[in-house]
Formats: sequence, C-alpha cells, structure tokens
Amino acid sequence: MRRNFAVSLLLHGLCLLSANNRLLSQDSAGTADFEHNIRPLLLNHCGQCHGPRQQKGGLRLDARSHFFRGGDSGPVIVPGKSLESHLIQRITSADADLQMPPTGPRLTTTEIQLLQDWINAGADWPETEYDRQALIDPRRKHWSFQPLPASVSPPPADSRQHLTDIDRFLLDKLSPLGLSLNPRADRRILIRRAYLVITGLLPTPQQVADFVADESPNAWNNLIETLLSSPHYGERWAQHWLDVIRYADTHGFEVNTPRDNAWPYRDYVIRSLNSDKPWNTFVREQIAGDLLGEDAATGFLVASAVLLPGQIGADDASKRLARQDALDEIIAGTSSAVLGITLACARCHDHKFDPLTQQDYYSMQAFFAGVEYGERPLRDNNWMQSQQQAAALSTQIAELEGQVRGIVPLAAPNQLLLIDEEDSTRVRFLRSPNGPGANPAGTQRGYRDDPGSLLQPGNLSNGRYTWWNNVPGEDVAVWKPALNGPARLWLSWGAHGSGVHTRDARCILDRDGDLTTRDDQLEIFKADQYYPAGVSSGTTEQTPQWSGFQYAGSLELNTDSAIILRGGDTGTGITADVIAFQRLPARDNPADNTPPPATPPLRDPVTPLNNIERFAPLPARFLRFTTFQTINNNQHEPCLDELEAFGPAQPQRNLAAASLGVRPTSSGNYSDIGIHQLPHINDGRHGNDFSWISSQLGGGWVQLEFPEIVELDTVVWSRDRTGKFLDRLPVRYSITVSADGVNWTTVADHSDRAPVGTPWDPQAALLRTAASSSSSAGTLVKQLQQLRDSRTKLSQTQMVFAGTFREPDRTRILRRGDPEQPADDVQPQIPQLFQQLPTSSPTSQPDHGALTPEQQRRLTLADWLASDANPLTARVIVNRVWQHHFGLGLVETPNDFGLNGTPPGNQPLLDWLASELIRSGWSLKHLHRLILRSSAWQQDSALLPKGLELDRNNALLWHYSARRMETEAIRDCTLQVTGELNLKTGGPGFSFFQTRGGLSGFPEQEQFTSEEFRRMVYSHRVRMEQVPVFGAFDCPDFGQSIPRRSRSTTAIQALNLFNSRFTHDRAEALAHRLSTQAGAQLTAQLQLAWQLTLSRPPTTTELSAAETVAQQHGLPQVCRALLNSSEFLLIP
Repeated sequence: MRRNFAVSLLLHGLCLLSANNRLLSQDSAGTADFEHNIRPLLLNHCGQCHGPRQQKGGLRLDARSHFFRGGDSGPVIVPGKSLESHLIQRITSADADLQMPPTGPRLTTTEIQLLQDWINAGADWPETEYDRQALIDPRRKHWSFQPLPASVSPPPADSRQHLTDIDRFLLDKLSPLGLSLNPRADRRILIRRAYLVITGLLPTPQQVADFVADESPNAWNNLIETLLSSPHYGERWAQHWLDVIRYADTHGFEVNTPRDNAWPYRDYVIRSLNSDKPWNTFVREQIAGDLLGEDAATGFLVASAVLLPGQIGADDASKRLARQDALDEIIAGTSSAVLGITLACARCHDHKFDPLTQQDYYSMQAFFAGVEYGERPLRDNNWMQSQQQAAALSTQIAELEGQVRGIVPLAAPNQLLLIDEEDSTRVRFLRSPNGPGANPAGTQRGYRDDPGSLLQPGNLSNGRYTWWNNVPGEDVAVWKPALNGPARLWLSWGAHGSGVHTRDARCILDRDGDLTTRDDQLEIFKADQYYPAGVSSGTTEQTPQWSGFQYAGSLELNTDSAIILRGGDTGTGITADVIAFQRLPARDNPADNTPPPATPPLRDPVTPLNNIERFAPLPARFLRFTTFQTINNNQHEPCLDELEAFGPAQPQRNLAAASLGVRPTSSGNYSDIGIHQLPHINDGRHGNDFSWISSQLGGGWVQLEFPEIVELDTVVWSRDRTGKFLDRLPVRYSITVSADGVNWTTVADHSDRAPVGTPWDPQAALLRTAASSSSSAGTLVKQLQQLRDSRTKLSQTQMVFAGTFREPDRTRILRRGDPEQPADDVQPQIPQLFQQLPTSSPTSQPDHGALTPEQQRRLTLADWLASDANPLTARVIVNRVWQHHFGLGLVETPNDFGLNGTPPGNQPLLDWLASELIRSGWSLKHLHRLILRSSAWQQDSALLPKGLELDRNNALLWHYSARRMETEAIRDCTLQVTGELNLKTGGPGFSFFQTRGGLSGFPEQEQFTSEEFRRMVYSHRVRMEQVPVFGAFDCPDFGQSIPRRSRSTTAIQALNLFNSRFTHDRAEALAHRLSTQAGAQLTAQLQLAWQLTLSRPPTTTELSAAETVAQQHGLPQVCRALLNSSEFLLIP
C-alpha cells in the first residue's frame, strides 16, 4: 500500500511538471487556473522543503488541508488579501535571510502575480484524490493505536504440559529458538520472591516453614490470596504508580518548599489498590475524582513540580508562560501515565514521530483549562458525613443559644475601663522598673492560662506584671483614667509567696492629678502583695502569679484625677498590674446600699464564633454594627459572617433575616462578587464563604434596615461561626439602634468585655455575672460549649494539595508554543487519531446534579480515558504490571507506546492480557493472579548458555530475572528483620531531613524515632534531594516521571550501605533481637539470623565462618555482613 501510494505520488508529480510549460502562456491578469498554474508552481519551488517527505517549520504546501493549516508560524496566506499573506511576503522579500525559496531560482514576476491573483480571488483549491490521500497518515496504523482484537487466543500447546495461557504465548516465541522455560524454583525462593514482589517485605521464618511444609495442591494459590489481601500490597504497588506520576511532598525548583498536604493522594492510591478498585474507575477518578466521591484523587493532576506565585515574574508575559508550563505538566503527566504517549512533544509543533498534531495538544489542554495547582479543603466521603453531623449539631446549638440568650448579662456600654500597666497612653512610670514577672504556664489560679472561677475572671494580666525595688513612701507609677464622676475601682498586682513583695503597697487617689501637691491625696487601699486578692492568711506559692481583682472602693473622679502606686513600709519589691474602673450613675439615692461586685462585671471575650449582646428592649428601625479596630492591630478589614437580632416576643426568631425583607447597607464593601458580599450579612448562612468584609482597613460599619419598627433586646454576631477563621475579627466596636435613622442609642460595645485571648471559663463566668443565678445555668453553658467544640472539630476539614477548579480559560493554539503568539481557538477534543474509534459508556455517572462546563470537560475526558474501547489505557497498565513482576515490560518503554518507543516483544500476549483485564472488570488483582500462577513467574532464575547466546536480555523470559530490590524495599526489609519496622499506615509523611527545604536546605536527619521507621512509601518525598544512604540505589529525584528505575551497581552503594550509621545501628538492633529471641547460644542466634535475612538456614561452611567472626568481632558484625549481602538485597 505504501509503495503504491509513492508511485502514485511520483506519477502525479510528473504530470504537474509537464503542465508547468503552460504557465507562461496563461494570461497573468486573468484568474489563475489552480491545477495548471498554482499546484505545479508550489511543487516546483516549495516541494523539496515543504512536501510529503519533509516539512521544514512544520509547513507542507503540496496538499490542500496541510496548505491551509499552515506551519509553526501560523497560516501562510490570508484568502482575498495577498499582500497580507506570509507566503507572498517571503517570496518577494529582498532580505536574503527571509526570502523563499532559500536556494535555486527565484520565482518570476509572472509566477508571483499568478499566486497573488489566486489568493486575491479567494485561494480556491479544488480537492482531489491526491489531497484526500495526503490526509491519511501511515503512522496511524501503528500497532498501539489499533483497537484491541475482538478475541485473542493463546497458541495451542502440548496437553501433557501444565501450562497457563501466559506460558503458551511465551513458548510460542521460545520454541522456534530451541528455548523453553526453566524448571520451577525452590519453594523457599518462591515464597521470598512472592513476598518481595507483592508486598515489598520478607516472609517470616514461620511463614517460610509453613509454606515449605504445605503439600496441598492449593498451597500456591492460597499464598497468592494471602499476599493480595495484605495491606502491604497497596503500599508496595502504590510506590510504582507514584514514580510514574512524579508524586512528591515538595514543590520543586530552587526553593523547593514543602507541599505538606499532598499525602492524601498517596493514601488514596494505597487504599484504591488494596480494595482492588477497577482500574478504569481509578483512571476516571484521577481526572474527575471531585465529582466521583474521591476528591483526593485529583492530586494526580497537580503531582508535578510547579513554580509558586513568588517565583514567577510580576509581568504578565511571565505569568502566561508559567501558566502554560503548569498546563503542560498536566498534559504530559496524563498522556504518558495513562496513555503511554508523548503528547507534550506537540506543544510547539506537530509531533515528529507520532501522528499527533499541535492542534491535538491544545485541544487536550482545553480539557484542563480550568485546573489550577493549589491547596484546598478535602471534600471526600468523610467530609460529607462530617458536614451532615455538623448541620445536625447546629440545630441543637441554635436551640440552646436561644435559652442562653435569656440568662447572659446585659451589656453595659461605655461603663468599664481596663488599664494595663503597660498602657503608655494612660500610665506613666515614675521610676524605671526592674523588669517583668512572668506568670507560669498552667491553668491554676493566677497562672498564665487561668480561665477564672466563681470568684475571679480569667487571667487578664497578659501573663506578666511589672515590678520595682520597693522604697517606702516613694511613688513608682501613676494611672490617668480621665473619668469624670463617681466610679468603682478594682486593683490587681503580682503576687509571690517568697516574702520579698511588700505587704502594704499603697494605692493613692490624687484628686487634681498634680503629684507635686499632697494635700488632695487620699490613701484608698493597702495591698498585701504576698497574697492573691481576697486571701489574707496561710501560705501561698512561691511563683509569680496574677493576683486577681481586689475591690478598692468607690471614688469621685474628675478628668484630671490620678491613681498612684506608692511604696509600702515592708518588703523589697513592689508590683503593678491591670486595674479596672466602672462608671457609676449620679448618686440620686444616697441610701442605696447595694453591695459592689467583688470583681469588675466583665462579659466574655470577643470570639469569632458567637457573640451575644443583651440589652433592655428598645424600638428599632435601624441596627448598625461599627468596627473601630480589628484583631492583630488592624492588619485586615473587619469581617462578619452573620448579624442577627431578636426581641422579647415569643417564640423567638431572627428578626434581621433577609427573608423578612431586612435590607443591608454598609460604609463600603471589600467585594461585590465571590464569597464576601454584603447580602451574606443576613442571609442565614454561616462561615467564611458566606461573609461580608468592609472596604476599610480596621474599620467600617454595616447596617440593617427593618421593613418596620421592631422591638429588640438581643443582637448576635460572629466572624466565622464554623470556627475555621480567626482573622479580621472586630475587637473594638459598638452596636447602635435607631427608630428614625437620626437619633441613635448605643446598646452594646466592647468596653465591658474581657480582652480577646483572655483565658475564660464560660460556665463560671455566666454563674458569676448572669442575670439569673439559676443552678441550671452552668449545665446549660457546659452543654452548649460541648456541642460547639464538637461542631468545630467536625468543621476542621483536612486540607489537600490537589486540583482546584474554576471557569476554563480560553484555549488557543500557540505558534511555536509561545504564549505571546496565540492563533486559532480550540475546543476540548481528544486527539484526532482516536476520534474514529468506537466508544463505550462509562461505568458510572456522578450524582451531582447539573455539572459546570469545567466539570463536564474533565468528566468527558475521564470517560474516554477509561473506556473499554480506548486502545491504550489497558495495554499501558498491563505492561506496567508485567514490568514490576519480571523486571522488564513487554514494551520496554512503558511511557512511550508511540513510534519512537520499542515495539512489544510479544504483542499477542500484551493484547491478551489487556483483554483479560477488561473482561475481569479491570481488576488488577485478577491480572496478578494470572501472572503469579504462570510457570514463567515460578521458574528458576538459573542462566543457561544457549539462552544467554540467543536472548541475553531475557526479553523472551526463558528464566526469571533476579534483580536487586528497590531503595524502599531495602530499607523496609532491613527494619523488618531487626524488628524495628513501624507498620503504621497513612497520614503525613516522616522526614529524612532535619528541616523541610526553603533557604535552609535539607540537612540529613541523624537520629530516628519509631515514627521515622515507618515504611518508606510514607516518607516526605523531596524533589531534587537524594535520600540519605539509600538514595544511591537509583532512587528517583521525583522531578521526572520514572516508569522504570535504572539498576546500577556502584561503589558508593556498597560504601553507603556498609559504613552508614543507619546500617551500624540496624546491625546492633538485629543482634539484640537474636540474643533476645534465640537465647544465649551463638549457633541458635546465627541460625535465626539466616532465617530472618535470607529465608533459609545457613550451610555448614557459612555457619562455621559466622561463628568465627562473631567470636572475634561480635555478633553485630555478622549481622552487618548479612544486611550487606547480595542474597539479602536480591529479589531471587
């Protein structure tokens, strides 16, 4: 067929050449005749460089479809506009570097005019059989691009032989060469081989003994089932897949920062393999797992290295290039891992070997145009269950909150004033302090985290006090509250039981604030700073504690009045801490003898979760929340997720709900789109995703207007009621109401609330300050707090580094792959090569209702990749499985099944295995069973001269290829035989390095704990950094896809393994295990050592030599030799 086409092409070309003689007789002013004038002209002048045999610049000009598609630089003509056509510009150019053709005679003026006339007339090119044949790419007939045969039967074999179908395919290749399979391996070899290949671990001596002694016909099959049902199977085989997709726990490139939440994808792979998830389902989930109940699976899309925003140039061109590079990694990973093709080679031009075009590349890119690399909440089945449970708890919490609202204390706006001794705006030190006294960590009374009690609030001292040397009668500090009128005062200090603090620190009221005059000064309290407040006898701890508050009396103040701390007559130290004032109304009733509270009537600290503000009922048409300061000193704009209002009427309901017609306004909005919009302020939904943010840094107001006047007595507000976000929290604020929008009343503010971060016991606080002293109040608050804690825990979603999804970008072909040279738009489409293949329905549809365009794109691609009719997916994975069983795939280039890859050594076998995989429901464990039950897998690894002569690489599999274990298996098995292997599964990985990257690099870990003795698949995989000791054993750097690890033999491997501290320590641990389990007799210890490490007893010669070494150099040296032996390191 190829020869006939070439002859046809030659004859056609000769006809065109003969027609060229008529060119000059053509009237150049008339319409050019294409077949007589244009095609011969293009062939004569352009065919050598841009014809069927060669296409420089990706440009072919001899056939219709190729001509109009253009080359790497885009279309060559603009129909109707010859002067704008690249072709005319090049053939008329005077620049020797640009003119075409580059060699040979130039086009004549008449020829140029013919081309211009033809283009100006619309460039009509009638399609001929030659043009249609030119569309057929012979490369499309490549074996891997063809559908799997409808039926593949193994060749017949001698019925007297107990051969599996796999064996019959292999013997069909071996027999003509006079070769056959080796005899079955020794049973000890078989069980060791099986354990290492399937689980990556060694069999125990008891498991070996049991198998060797089991003479039942099902012994081997039973062993296979045991291994495939082991959780270690998934750990072993996940490692192979993670190599292919370049999984790592760092971002790569120069800084190589950690990617701490990539591990959920690794755990998903292990879990999927252990459950024998159908491979086509697994493939679908890699692309659209977020739609199929396996959200972590989309970590596949973003497994490669990526530049972080700070590593990308600030200019738009750099950002566009980085985006294209990121998308290219997704295309490269998907096409090579799943399909075994190198589609990424078509980014800049059509593929040089495979029938894949640049349009195919960008059409495939369009499927991923809405995919970003990023970290986000993991929304798997556990997350969905947690959300449902949290929703149920929210209902219970709302009921209890309604009850609590009736007993919380009334707000007292603008009545309380707390002054910390370090508040330089209100406090002046008259003498330099000696230093701070730090409260010890703990929740005991006066300690840093003291949450308070029925008698005292939580520790308000910020965890420290200030102290001076005590000088009797000398003033050390002065407070200026700037209050006018009657007020109550509470003091606090640093208490210490050492006996050095003064027992009579004096608190002085200076009425006019002039410290130079003392005739207006009044001593109002003496503080015994040996004791906490309220204590006057006994012993106290010799630790620097916060005293708690002591009531110091009711004072009459003016704006100049001051409070002075004066040295006492005893002790060598004096301290100061936070004090509190409470404004009082004018004394209209001097006979009112209501006792003052023992402590300031503080309400609970501001919280992101739920803030209840109670006040006397008032009529309101408007409710306004004004922020004056946010947490962390106004670093961000304030944020509220909900503002609710309630009245005294029963049953209670939220009167501020938008559904009741309540209209919000504000001083300015951070955003009018996305998750932070003004309508979220009263939409009834909680959480950061449904919140309002002010446009003003650290301030701003939001207001609710009711349809009519309502009576209010409670306002409830929160920053994030789910408890996930703590930033942007208002800490200084006021809540005002108005009936007419002109006259406003402040009903609550921050002034009577404990500072943010104060340790706080809500039950004790409620009982201390509640309007109702009912004994049930504490129980109610405790129950509410427990429910909130449970909901917060349920709402703390595990994060995952996986695909994040948004509206797809516009996708265009880029000339030469350059983002600055966009050309035609493309739509999501599988490569044209596969568009004529039959399709099959996906195995399941997601139950997610309507899909977004972005989701539909990925699901469409996922369905095609996982289709039974896809010619590559099944072939590629069975080849990978075969490779890890035998050390070499049937196709030796597992990531490249294209024309540049190696052809299969046994295509009928490969196709039969692929068909068997599909027939079994895409079960990888079924594939393992087929392979493990074959005589080929069970044969001995002995080398025969004839086999070596005819098939040195063992491509035909006439013996089992013994090979060194991979890095992970070497380390895991070493820890296993010493008894130190930690079999804990899942979760964040352990590290081989002291730090995890950044500018500090990766210094090696020297001391290891049990956590670091987990299986190596659970390690924190670092790109571009060799794992200590074991990295020399061809461990990949995780920057590139490694479908097949190299197996080198170098001196550094032996030196690392023999001399490393790790091996020395493991040899000591193995010796300890031997002496513990085998007793004191050296022979018994050595017998066990051989059974543990080599799965066999030692020979007489080995035992004698080992005894000599152990007696002269110690048992650990024998253990060290065994751990370094080739027999220990080999899969036999």
